[in-house]
Amino acid sequence: MNARFLSRHETLTVALLATAVAASILAAGGMPARHYSLEARQRAAVAADVISGVSRGTEGLVGSLYLAPLPTVLVIFAGLLPLVAVTPALGAVVAAAATVLLAAYANTSWRRHGVTGALRYPAMLCLLLLPPVALSMQSGQSVMVFVALVVCGAGELVGWLRSPSVRHLALSAVLLGAAVVTRYQGLLFVLVAAALVALAAVARRQGRAFVEGTLITFLFPTTYMILLWIGGNWLILGSPLFFLKAVWGPPSFGAAGLRALLAWDCPWLLLGVLAAFVLSVPLAACLTRPGGHGLPQQVAAGAAITALCVLALRVEIPTGLQSAPSDQRQVVRLLESAYPNGTFIVTGYAGYGFVAAAHPDPERRWVHIMHLEPGGVAKVLADYTGRGVYLLVNAAETRDRWDEVGLGWHRPGSRIPERYLFARQVGEWTVFEVLRAQE
Repeated sequence: MNARFLSRHETLTVALLATAVAASILAAGGMPARHYSLEARQRAAVAADVISGVSRGTEGLVGSLYLAPLPTVLVIFAGLLPLVAVTPALGAVVAAAATVLLAAYANTSWRRHGVTGALRYPAMLCLLLLPPVALSMQSGQSVMVFVALVVCGAGELVGWLRSPSVRHLALSAVLLGAAVVTRYQGLLFVLVAAALVALAAVARRQGRAFVEGTLITFLFPTTYMILLWIGGNWLILGSPLFFLKAVWGPPSFGAAGLRALLAWDCPWLLLGVLAAFVLSVPLAACLTRPGGHGLPQQVAAGAAITALCVLALRVEIPTGLQSAPSDQRQVVRLLESAYPNGTFIVTGYAGYGFVAAAHPDPERRWVHIMHLEPGGVAKVLADYTGRGVYLLVNAAETRDRWDEVGLGWHRPGSRIPERYLFARQVGEWTVFEVLRAQE
C-alpha cells in the first residue's frame, strides 16, 4: 500500500513539473500571441459560436473531415469555465495538456518497467523541449492531442499483448477511438491495432467466442464515436456523410488521392519519433519475462534519450503547421472599396477569417454562413434590401473547396446557376453578384 501511494505521489509530482515546463514553453512563445495556427483560430471561432448558441457553430463542429470534432469539444469545455475567454489560446492550452499527458504516461510506463528516475526525468524534459513539440503547443494545433492519443493507445495495446488485461485493452480502445475523431488518419491505427488484437486472441486459443468478444470490446469505442459524428451530420446538416464531402469533391480520387488524404497535415514523422521514444522501454520489456526488470529496459531508455537529443539538435521535424492566410485583409479592403454599397457572403471555416479581417464592421456588411443553402441566400437578400449582395467562393484547387462553401455547383465542370453573376476575381477568390428575382 505504501509503495502504491509513493507511486501515485511521484506520478502527480511529474505531472505538475511537466505542467510547469509546458506553461513556461507557452509563456516563452508570447502567449497570448498572434502566431496561432489557422486551425487554432478556426476551432476557437467554432467553439465560441457553439457556446453562444449560433447554428453556424454546431454545423462547423461536425461538418468537416479536416477539423474533426474532439479538439474543438475540448476547447468548448475549457471555454465553459468561469472567466475564461474563448480565444485561440485555449487551443494552445489543450495542446499543452495533451503533451503533459504523454509525458506523464511515458514516465509511468518507464517506471513500471524498472527505469530509474535518473533516466526518466531527463527523458520527459527532452520530450517537452523537442522543437516541433514546443512549436505545436505554442501554435495551438491539435498535433500533440493526436500524437498523445495514438502513442498512449499503442502503449496500452503493447501492455495487453504482453499480459492479457481487460483494462489495457479497454484503455487502448478508448484512446485510439478518440484519435479517430481528432484526426481521421487515426482510423488507420485502429484497423492495424484490430488486426493485431485478432491475431493475439486467436493465438491464445480460447475459442471463437473469445476472439469475437475481444474484437467487439476493442472496436466498440471507435464505432460509437464515429456513429456520433455521423449522427451529428445527419441531424444538423441533413446528410449522415456530409463531413466526407471533401473526399468526393475533387474530380478524381485514386491511389495518389488516397496517399494525399493519408498524408495531409498528419505529423507522421513526429508521431513515429515520439512513438519509438515512449514505446522503446515497453517493447524492450517484451524481451524479459513478465514483471522482470532487466538490462534491456535501461539500455532502451538510454538509447531513446540519446536519439531524441540528436534529433532535437540536428534534425528539423516538420509538423505541417499552417499559419492564418494573409490575403484576407487585403481582399476585404479591396471589395469594400470597390462595392461601397455591397454586402458580402462568406461561407465555411474561411468565413471566420474574413469576419475577423473586417472587424470592426459597424454596418454588418460581412455575412458569415457555414453551409450556404437557397434559404440562407434568400434571407440575406431580404435582410439587405437596396444593397448589392456578393458571394465569395474559393476557386483554388485545394482541399478547402468543400469546407469553404456548401454549394452543389461548386464542382469542376458544374454549371453555375443563373442567379449568380460573375463579378470579378480577387486572388484565389471568385466574387459572384447574387441577383434578385426582379433583376
